[in-house]
Amino acid sequence: MGNVVQAAQEPAEQGEAMVGTGASAPPLVAVVEDSVILAETLCAALEAEGLPATAVPVTEPGDLLPRITALPARLVLLDLDLGPGGDGVQLVEPLVAAGRTVLVLTGSADPMRIAAALERGAIGHLVKGTGFEQVLGTTLRALEATGPLDPAVRTSLLCELARTRRRREEELAPFRQLTERETEVLVAMGHGRSAQQIAATWVVAEATVRTHIRGVLTKLGVRSQLEAAAAAWRAGVMPPLGAAQ
Repeated sequence: MGNVVQAAQEPAEQGEAMVGTGASAPPLVAVVEDSVILAETLCAALEAEGLPATAVPVTEPGDLLPRITALPARLVLLDLDLGPGGDGVQLVEPLVAAGRTVLVLTGSADPMRIAAALERGAIGHLVKGTGFEQVLGTTLRALEATGPLDPAVRTSLLCELARTRRRREEELAPFRQLTERETEVLVAMGHGRSAQQIAATWVVAEATVRTHIRGVLTKLGVRSQLEAAAAAWRAGVMPPLGAAQ
């Protein structure tokens, strides 16, 4: 079949069933993917190879997890970006806990999201641009596997995830030292408020505000209010004005 995504873009042949298993054998594979065309194309292709499969709609109201676990499928091919169905990473752990094997099939370019899915118990991952022959082969391996499909790749991704988290913790550590009032001052400064304006809004002495500003500068290791605000924006910790008040 070639590329899975390309195949999903081709029109179905007249009379071809594109809805996974109907009244035939119970599905071995559940495909959880926000693109209906891609999900149904993949199900039809798997069934053509003797693997009963069904697509789980992600746009229907209600919780997606019980709709997946209600199926007898042993393997879940899970996209990470489920649109209205939410974040697929959050489904991995409860699916594994429910006795399902999870194989990530995703177009996500973020290796840390894939690593997070592996950390939660996914057996492996495939990229959506992968040829169908590889998708089929990996699906067959996943149905028989009792551990990670590629331990070396899993270890590498999890190590990088750990390093990324450590760097993030180091980046956030100075901001976590701020008191609640210092955080409020930082937010106000980040949105262009001067010490005089902050004091007027809070109905406090300007000297009090400047004391908080000095605390912010000291804890963040910067020399100016502008540097403090820039550091907060870079770290992604600057909420909308008023959120900390």
